[in-house]
Amino acid sequence: MKSKRTKGRQWLLAMLGAMTLTAGMASCNGYDLDEQAPEGWGSSIYDYMVDQGNYSNMVRMIDDLNYRDVLAKTGSKTFFAANDEAFERFYAHNDWGVKSYADLSKSQKRLLVFGAMINNSYQIQTLSSSEGGSEGPEEGVCMRRLSALTAYDSVPVLKAADMPDNPYWRRYREQGQIVCMKDMTTVPMLHFIEKMLVNRKITNEDYNFLYNHTTNRQAGEASVNGVQVAEPNLRCSNGFIHRVEDVVAPLPNMAEIIASKSNTRIFNKLMERFCAPYYCGDDATRLYNNEYGTAVDSVFQKRFFSRKSQDGGVLNYTPDNGPVYGMLKYDPEWNSYFSSTAYTADIALQRDMGVIMVPNDEAMTDYWENGAGRVLKDNYGSWERVPDDVVVELINNNMLSSFVGSVPSKFNNILNDANDPMGVTEEAVDSVWLGCNGAVYLTNRVYSPTAYVSVSFPALINETMKIIYWGIDKLKYYIYLNSLNSYYSFFLPTNNALLEYIDPVSYGKTQTQLFRFHYDSQQLNENDRVWASIWNYDTETGEVGDSVGKASYGQIIDRLADILDNHIVIGDVEDGNEYHRTKGGTEIRVKNVAMGANGMTVEGSYQVNEGKPIPVSYIYDQSKDGNGKTYILEGEPIMGTRMTVTDVLASHEEFSKFNELLNGCGLLENVHNNRNLCGGSNISVFNTYHYTVYVPTNKSIEDLQKSGKLPTLESLDYLEEAGLYEQKTADSLKIVNFVKYHIQDNALFIGAGNNDGDYETAIIDPKTERFYKVSVKANNDGISITDGAGNTRQVQKSGNLYNLMAREHQYNAISASSITEIETSSSAVIHQIDEPLFYLK
Repeated sequence: MKSKRTKGRQWLLAMLGAMTLTAGMASCNGYDLDEQAPEGWGSSIYDYMVDQGNYSNMVRMIDDLNYRDVLAKTGSKTFFAANDEAFERFYAHNDWGVKSYADLSKSQKRLLVFGAMINNSYQIQTLSSSEGGSEGPEEGVCMRRLSALTAYDSVPVLKAADMPDNPYWRRYREQGQIVCMKDMTTVPMLHFIEKMLVNRKITNEDYNFLYNHTTNRQAGEASVNGVQVAEPNLRCSNGFIHRVEDVVAPLPNMAEIIASKSNTRIFNKLMERFCAPYYCGDDATRLYNNEYGTAVDSVFQKRFFSRKSQDGGVLNYTPDNGPVYGMLKYDPEWNSYFSSTAYTADIALQRDMGVIMVPNDEAMTDYWENGAGRVLKDNYGSWERVPDDVVVELINNNMLSSFVGSVPSKFNNILNDANDPMGVTEEAVDSVWLGCNGAVYLTNRVYSPTAYVSVSFPALINETMKIIYWGIDKLKYYIYLNSLNSYYSFFLPTNNALLEYIDPVSYGKTQTQLFRFHYDSQQLNENDRVWASIWNYDTETGEVGDSVGKASYGQIIDRLADILDNHIVIGDVEDGNEYHRTKGGTEIRVKNVAMGANGMTVEGSYQVNEGKPIPVSYIYDQSKDGNGKTYILEGEPIMGTRMTVTDVLASHEEFSKFNELLNGCGLLENVHNNRNLCGGSNISVFNTYHYTVYVPTNKSIEDLQKSGKLPTLESLDYLEEAGLYEQKTADSLKIVNFVKYHIQDNALFIGAGNNDGDYETAIIDPKTERFYKVSVKANNDGISITDGAGNTRQVQKSGNLYNLMAREHQYNAISASSITEIETSSSAVIHQIDEPLFYLK
């Protein structure tokens, strides 16, 4: 170690002559200043201030805190020093009520000394450099650094009147006071340095906006906690002094800023629903008592229930280990907040911070009485009665994860809870307050979450629909359902309806099973709040058999994804058409829309083939200010049939000839790619999409076979027996191609509106290596198909042999005993046509 220190000093002395104030990383990280100061580096930080004669306030505080030996000897510090003239201005105007040095408490002295110090040596420009780059320190990315403060330098005793008004604080309000840290993490220092501003594309105009246009920033200027650096890079033997124009005080965090303002009381009260005092532990209590000479029995810290809290973890439980009913996007009390997950915590906090847009009380009142918040007033009557899981949507929509991405020059890039542009403007921001973990924008309007005008809103506000809302949240479908760029028809099954969900995975088993979903709000872990029991089920009699266990979290998420996909329609199901395609690609049938609730019905392929229509019990109209209508289903959810295409064909004698060809041509599979068990005999050319299968009449197929244009399966057996293998191969290919040409991409229904176009079939033209197509005209009266030979065929409406639905599933394992989830599925509609289709003349 001695040898390494000697070499380090030799290297340092050799480099001193070549250094400039802007060269590289001037941190004393690599300097050995702890034991010996380099020659020619002048006096220490402490001695410099003494010698200057106009830093008496700073020097006196250092002496009072017994810190002279540290700053008067060797070491490695950066100190932002205010002279006596700056302190005179501070005593004249400050938020602490301090009029002179004599008024300063020991804690306040600590804040002013250690809050203005970094435990490392930096020149001004190198303050913008941070570790974490692929090739060493990265310049122009750092905007915050941890100061020399500790959590114990200032620990307030909260009086009852200063505590948040929620049940978690009630017992402490009643006892009168509590020793409570605002946050048990270090308070960072905020510095705006030229390289960082340029690199992160924060303009001078942005800077002036952040300081409420009280500044006129010029290139090259630097500031720390909002105070301009007047004289940078005063080199001392144990680091650097940067003289600042005014006294540098630590910045409060965003939560404390919001709580301290008289015109943000409504928003603050809503936000503080989600905070509680957490015991800091025996060690913290002992350290506090030792530091302050007290004998308190408990020291607490204020924290918010949040998805991102201290150290980047989740805080999803109350101090009594109870469940929470809403979590903020991040903890606004967390001094060291960081959003990135690409770096360690100490590096991530350097690169960014947060922003909270806080409407003033006037804006909140107008929002409640006349704006988008009126829906809350109509449902609940007062803010106090709005549930936490509803309120949290409003708070989170106004919490922005990135300060760097939320300055005025980038306002167009700010997105709401649906990932749509939020529309933030400078005119909407009345004031800006900068904190140690982010900026607070005081707004004169409320940026309402689209969740309040979305088709998912009924699930958010109704306890009887919590299962679906839980699924929306876990699967992040709110990004989809909250978008105001589309119109949605959302069929929403209640908790009670989801007791009747026939498990499509059980279609691949010998016993059909029923999932019965339940919601338990008392579960601490959000992931455990929805659970499902599994029961044997007889689809013919509707009899529920034995319980066979509980579904895993993965199974529940898998089934809810399938349910949601097949309950969402992009478009208006009241447009006069009967058939509508869901997000999942399946088709549903909607009837009696003019009758409204308790008359209108909906059917999935299960209800069409094996069940009965589901009545719509209530309709929420969100179309005026939102994105569509929500149709409540109380009986059962929309479900998919277990019937594959060949199952449907087999159930109708009129399809027997085509079904015979389909079963005999090798296009069916029961296991896909030797990996995925199928729910029946699946068509192998189906691939997670929706299809139309055209079935020629039995007579037309027989006529083709009699004419010799289409081989029969029996003729293939004859060729096999005769050893005519080449001829058999050629004839087999004719049958396969014949069947494939009758399978078309895109499911087209009579009654789904006008759909005209050229659609690919399942057969590839070997010359062009593209799929052969058919030209189709479909409307609510019929469907006509023109084939490659120029023939036009018609879908036959007699006998109800059209619009027949099928669905084909693949599962996540090869054996019935192992399957647990849906790997993928395809759906199809089957129509009888009058004559066969030909891809060539």
